[in-house]
Amino acid sequence: MHRIFKQIQELLLKIPPDSFAVITKWLRVELTYTSNHIEGNTLTRAETALTVEKGLTSGSKPVKDYLEAKNHAEAFDYIVSLINQEKVDYEDVILKIHSMILNGIDDNTGGRYRNVRVRIAGADVVLPNPLKVPDLMRNFAEKLCKKPDSLLKAFEAHYKLVEIHPFTDGNGRTARLLMNLILMRAGYLPVVISPIERKRYISGINSRNTKNNLLGYHRYMLRMLKKSLDMYVKLFGERNAEPDSSLMKIGEFAKYCNVPQSTLRYYLRIKKIEPISYTNSGYMLFSKEQAGLLKKSDESLS
Repeated sequence: MHRIFKQIQELLLKIPPDSFAVITKWLRVELTYTSNHIEGNTLTRAETALTVEKGLTSGSKPVKDYLEAKNHAEAFDYIVSLINQEKVDYEDVILKIHSMILNGIDDNTGGRYRNVRVRIAGADVVLPNPLKVPDLMRNFAEKLCKKPDSLLKAFEAHYKLVEIHPFTDGNGRTARLLMNLILMRAGYLPVVISPIERKRYISGINSRNTKNNLLGYHRYMLRMLKKSLDMYVKLFGERNAEPDSSLMKIGEFAKYCNVPQSTLRYYLRIKKIEPISYTNSGYMLFSKEQAGLLKKSDESLS
């Protein structure tokens, strides 16, 4: 793991300090989209951006999905406000994050520990009895407050919150926001776990839970952090770089390639093509060179 630690430090040095505000503006949409999508939210990245940036809370999707997007963005703003705060009461922070996530969706349980037994779908692990949850969370938060914020503390905080599963809903989103708060307070940047990583992400947590695979879990989270930092360097690493006006959003790119958008989205799912960049609002961007490579790829199969 020493090698990946070194790579992470090298990537951090490539990100200009003055780009933090731009990165967090972009992450407000990206983390909202990815974290909610892992939990089953049906909004696309574009719909998430509209909701977060324009306050849209109605449309063709369930109202709950729009509220989840709005709430997550506000919870992200909240953790950003805590980055430079000298001391953090982590139990209060966890309850506040959870309350914000379920605001207007389930105000009866938002910010309150569960009083019922719960299970994680598809996992064999037995979760703690609800009567034990308050004490478990109190002890967990006390340990967080005593330890200096660090990379491994962030990963362990994420895992421990999922392991205790203190809430009836919203545990995953709360755990990821808690992890990213600790990472930012420790001088790192947030981990983005894309929807395509969902199975591997859940598998990593389950393996840690059922087989005590600590090393495997840490390696996976480190890879996700490195992948996220690679993305930040690609998007924001060049100081004062001018945006490339030749890049196209998916609709324009589909027309340029003379293929339906649905075909391009299929190619994205199977990793035949990936966006070359993103707008600050989270929209995918593609280049003319990619169109040529895509055409050659299709011709080689014909």
